[in-house]
Amino acid sequence: MTDPCSINVTRYLEKAAECNPGRLALAMPGGNEITYRELWDAVDRFGSAIREYGMEPGNRIILMIPMSIDLYIAMLGIIKAGGVAVFVDPWIGMRQVAEFCAFSEPSGFIGIPKSHLLRLFSSKLRKLPLTVTTGRLAVVRPAKYNFKSMIGHNNSSPVHNSLPEDSALITFTSGSSGIPKGANRTHGFLDAQYNALNTEFPYLDSDIDMPMFPVFALCNLANGLPSIIPDMDFRAVASVDGEAVFRRMQHYRVTTATASPPFFDKLADYVMTGNKPGLNLRRILTGGAPVRDEQLKNWRNAFPNTEIQIVYGSTEAEPVSHISLEERLAVKGRGGFCTGKPSKLVKTEIIGINRATVDAGEDMKSLVLETGETGELIVSGKHVCKDYFNNPGAVRENKITDWNGEVWHRMGDTGYFDEQGRFWLVGRVHSTIFRNGVAVHPQLIEQAARSNDSRISNIAAIGLPDQELGEKVALVIQSSHDEGILEPDIKTRLADAGLAIDEIIVRNKPLPVDPRHNSKIDYAKLQRQISKG
Repeated sequence: MTDPCSINVTRYLEKAAECNPGRLALAMPGGNEITYRELWDAVDRFGSAIREYGMEPGNRIILMIPMSIDLYIAMLGIIKAGGVAVFVDPWIGMRQVAEFCAFSEPSGFIGIPKSHLLRLFSSKLRKLPLTVTTGRLAVVRPAKYNFKSMIGHNNSSPVHNSLPEDSALITFTSGSSGIPKGANRTHGFLDAQYNALNTEFPYLDSDIDMPMFPVFALCNLANGLPSIIPDMDFRAVASVDGEAVFRRMQHYRVTTATASPPFFDKLADYVMTGNKPGLNLRRILTGGAPVRDEQLKNWRNAFPNTEIQIVYGSTEAEPVSHISLEERLAVKGRGGFCTGKPSKLVKTEIIGINRATVDAGEDMKSLVLETGETGELIVSGKHVCKDYFNNPGAVRENKITDWNGEVWHRMGDTGYFDEQGRFWLVGRVHSTIFRNGVAVHPQLIEQAARSNDSRISNIAAIGLPDQELGEKVALVIQSSHDEGILEPDIKTRLADAGLAIDEIIVRNKPLPVDPRHNSKIDYAKLQRQISKG
């Protein structure tokens, strides 16, 4: 009997399979495809098998499977059976993977054969009672069970009656303290996020989507839409092959796509290199890093009839806001990147910039700045992740609980709201430079200095220790041109904007960027590089 409070999110997939059993659910590079009925049957059988082999509701199961149909079968099968799927961010160092896996206090481990070697580095992982390999069971078995044989079972079982507060997914990333930071995505959170995505970005029943981000693929599966996974290395977005993406979109008649800015840069560049037959893209969603006006103009030239939306959010809160390409190019502010008006499904406030933990106590209002003042954005809502697994330090660092018990997430981004209620992004809390006690926001410096200068490949403003100022403002530029050629123009632009810097550093070496999107500057790493000389 179904608990009226149960909202196990895999019921969306079950319903999609009932309504459109023969419809394509997932298409992977290499030609591997699966329909909704085939997917649900495999998820059902795997969920039944993993319960039979010892997984109990609430158990955490590590998944170390690359992007594939097997990954979705395992993940959804675990959730259907009441378990918690645990992912370790593929961008962290391999030496940390075993440590992070053990930290999650798992009851099982599912992975490709090579991943089972990680268990040798941890006594906790070696002793796990439930281990599954996607490969063959060797004489010296790396795992007790075989994934293919588990989905070959004829058993079926009902969807577990999970409650809104029950965990469904935990994704571990490296916290600033070095302690694993696992975003705890409950069934209630995933359900709210599904509703938020559908509210902000409604799909047509006829849509065929190409999602780079897993959260959008999950939304597609809940909606019964086909997901065409791009042929790319997800750890190196900037190296994506624009022609391969184009051909795949064309073959499957893709109508919508969601990806990081470098993905669309490469696709647009390919489209503009000659007379290419048009794509049937009705909408593009992009985010993960600030997008420059020059990029937007290039995309508009490549996709003249496509709706293009720039999405703002984070792992813990997605989406927060979005803005159309046309509005972004037309809007005027006092600097920064306009992210649009926040969704009606979230509450937002701006608080003072503080690198330490923030305790609201009983006076939340005392933290909040006036409209137009620059500070840190905090958000609250049903699709805002409220905690981290077994990491109270990360909770204190990233969350604020007000007097009413409402949890606010610190976005870590600095900016301001304009008179129309739009949020303008100007930097990050931890990259804010305090020059002589005054806050300097990197993206304002970078935006003014770069302008439309094609000689500048990349740019970043960082703070460097200084005896007199505390921190001095250094502008690091990636360019093949000499400093003497660039410096006069840059200083003029900054002076016109009423901004000042203390040092300009020009180098050919690429500036370090984040591993996930390949587009956000890694300010901490750049500071270390410059300090070392």
